[in-house]
Amino acid sequence: MNAIVRKFKIGAAIISDPAPQSDLDEVQRILTQQYPMLRHTRIYIEDGVLNDTATEIIYEFPLIPVKVKG
Repeated sequence: MNAIVRKFKIGAAIISDPAPQSDLDEVQRILTQQYPMLRHTRIYIEDGVLNDTATEIIYEFPLIPVKVKG
């Protein structure tokens, strides 16, 4: 049996897991270096959604809307 691959959705981008052996908190710390907007969000293990073929689990980071003065 093949292992399920974790992927992360940030906006429209799908990112491969940068640290497959790490927990979600550590992955978020790693991704925050490239995507600083993730610093103020949180994902949980139960947020993952399996794809139709059950080969990938995708975690979508909730992004805080950008505030615009106007």
